[in-house]
Amino acid sequence: MKNTASVKLVLYTHKTLSNGKHPVIFQVIKDRKIKRIGTGYSANKDEWDFENNKPSKKHPNQSDLETVIALKFAELKKQVYNFDANNKQYSAATVVETVKRKKAAYSVLAYFDEVIKQLKASNRIGNSEVYQTCKNVLSDFNQKKELSFTQIDVSFLNKFEAACRAKDWKESSISAYLRTLRALFNRAISENLITPDVYPFKQYKIGKLNLKTQKRAIHLEQIQAIENLELEENTRLHLAQNIFLFSFYTMGTNLVDIANVEWDNVKDGRLKYIRTKTHKPYNINLSEKALQILLHYREQRTDKYIFPIYSEKVHVTAQQKANRLHKIMQQVNEDLKTIAGKCEIDENLTTYVARHSAATILKHKGVSTTVISELLGHETESITQVYLDSFESPVLDTAVSLL
Repeated sequence: MKNTASVKLVLYTHKTLSNGKHPVIFQVIKDRKIKRIGTGYSANKDEWDFENNKPSKKHPNQSDLETVIALKFAELKKQVYNFDANNKQYSAATVVETVKRKKAAYSVLAYFDEVIKQLKASNRIGNSEVYQTCKNVLSDFNQKKELSFTQIDVSFLNKFEAACRAKDWKESSISAYLRTLRALFNRAISENLITPDVYPFKQYKIGKLNLKTQKRAIHLEQIQAIENLELEENTRLHLAQNIFLFSFYTMGTNLVDIANVEWDNVKDGRLKYIRTKTHKPYNINLSEKALQILLHYREQRTDKYIFPIYSEKVHVTAQQKANRLHKIMQQVNEDLKTIAGKCEIDENLTTYVARHSAATILKHKGVSTTVISELLGHETESITQVYLDSFESPVLDTAVSLL
């Protein structure tokens, strides 16, 4: 006789929910191991027929619950039959996970959750947060109702775009949400969870959005004003100043990489590390000004991290580091506005301004877009061109050594 899995409906009285009721669940049992999957419903003990394992007439949603139970039971039993019929090795967990994945194929929000969980498990916290934000925005737009992949067609995307515009969101933000949603579709198709015929991005073109970046670069004289600003050492403002200038001196190093850089990454006057975003190696000669900033922290810190952003004893997990970086990023950009005021800089000073300014100077020194793209860590030159197309072209009369 085949060792098949059994499926049983129960009121799980070992757990009490916040509403005081117990969850109604299915138990899949195989090889004496149990895997549980919820129905989304709950019941009090007096609303449950324990003899027949089903909701009693006292349950306020008896009819709806019985329908859900019948569908879920049939789905689980069908999956067990498929495994048995194809002589596949499986466990109770395999049955439940397969059913969950099939549900995710039709539920966009559920599939978002699955992808977010996978990204977190692989310590790709930044990417998981991008998907989480996109999911939240999409859920709010759809009034927190369930959403299937087939519902997201060109008409849906046009309405979503219009709703985002009505909130005065930047086109770069709208594009980011749509690109994340497109990536979710592509992932679902590659995993055979949905078919290519439901893909709406063949007709709806994200490229129509105006992604031309607003001018973020500042002039060389303004960089020098930030550099010459005297601030009390080891304060928040001083840290923001050093982060901004170090990013500028190292051709626009991202804040996440500045936070992660360790003393072991500095050897023979060069900065060598693996970029967090692209996972590509970075190797650059450090200018005297960049080395002066590192020397300051060499005298101040015993931690393996150079900048006082992470602590090797406190920020251990990827999530802890992500939380810390989010807080520091807010503080630094807030403090850079204060610094801009002190230096009489009208532009909105952020950490990205350092990247844009470094690229601007390279452009006007005749450096090719290909080289600038590599230094900035962009995956394609077209991304770099978005930066460069937005820059003004002041004549830089003074030769400056950036490194």
